[in-house]
Amino acid sequence: MSLAGALWFAVQDDLLTNGVCNNTTSSNISNIKPDKQLSTSEPFSPPESHSVLSGLDDHFLSRWLHLNRQCLRFIVDFIQARFKKDIFASSHKPNLTEANILAALAYYAQGSLPNKVTDRLRIDQKTACEAVKATTKLLSDLTREFITFPNSYNDRMGAAQAFKNLSGIPHVVGVLGYMHIRVRPPVLEERMYVNTLGYHSIMVQVIFDADGNLFSLEQCCPGGTPEHSVWENSDIGRQFSIFQHGHTWIIGSPALLGCGHVLTPVETIRIKSNAAVHFNKAHAQLYNSSQHVFGSLKSRFQCLQDFGSIQSPESVACMIRACCVLHNISKKFSVPLPADFSLEPLHPPSEVLSIMAEQQFDYMEDTKDEMIEMFFNTTENEDESDATRSMKEYL
Repeated sequence: MSLAGALWFAVQDDLLTNGVCNNTTSSNISNIKPDKQLSTSEPFSPPESHSVLSGLDDHFLSRWLHLNRQCLRFIVDFIQARFKKDIFASSHKPNLTEANILAALAYYAQGSLPNKVTDRLRIDQKTACEAVKATTKLLSDLTREFITFPNSYNDRMGAAQAFKNLSGIPHVVGVLGYMHIRVRPPVLEERMYVNTLGYHSIMVQVIFDADGNLFSLEQCCPGGTPEHSVWENSDIGRQFSIFQHGHTWIIGSPALLGCGHVLTPVETIRIKSNAAVHFNKAHAQLYNSSQHVFGSLKSRFQCLQDFGSIQSPESVACMIRACCVLHNISKKFSVPLPADFSLEPLHPPSEVLSIMAEQQFDYMEDTKDEMIEMFFNTTENEDESDATRSMKEYL
């Protein structure tokens, strides 16, 4: 189990035993119909004596919910336990039965609520839609508990070692990427939502570890927003700017050239050694892993493929956060990806790259150059490899 997994399980245990959680999110989910207020008249009922989940076969769970039985059992039990703690603080909550929670999970997986699912769960569409809203809000509020950045020195070094084992690049604690989700934006704001692949989207900044666990999740913004602007104005970006996470790196795209603590590839015009060439190959190996992570999210939770019409990025933020929480849960249960999994295309750097390239290099550029020569110098690496092989033969 990865370091992130150990931290995550410790958090969930604390949540279950002590109920430590703050309800801070107020975003609405605008794309779920009917758009009616959640029911406030239904009383809370005790857990069902008959488990709905036990009556569903594995093929149905894999086909319609994209999760396995063990993972679903945990999610249902956790949500119901969390819901029971909140029910006494407010009577204005809908009833979240096991069938209702499974309906919400089916919506995330399919991007809709097929009659085949609601009929099998024996609930109507209106009840299912209310359950989606309530479940999404609850999961979204738990983002800070389930998606956590490694704050201690030992945790950061554990994450960095995993990346070094993969690529040879030291002191990297995460990969920074931007997930784009198709939308139909407000007519008067269409231009700001056009991304570098030419379609309208909202984007969310994500940092993940070597195993694909999400470490950090920032607010949504229009798809045409420059990446460097998102990073510099993000909470995690400000934390790195004051060295809250030490002298560590985040792997980022060429569009982030000049952003402090973001490790970008060496520009073609600046490549003067084989070490820089080898470094760029290692960098690409890590950065391109965002294709798999974002592809996993969109394949397992197909509601993230297209949100349709939206009023603002905030109107769908809850849904994104809920799916990201579930992504980390599914990773801990080693749930296989759906059969129709596909990689997410990489987005070309924005035009801001040429502007950033003209600026003075940031304070970590010298450190970056020294690191590249130290760890990716061809001659040194070959000598090191020969020594390693000789030692193995000797042993």
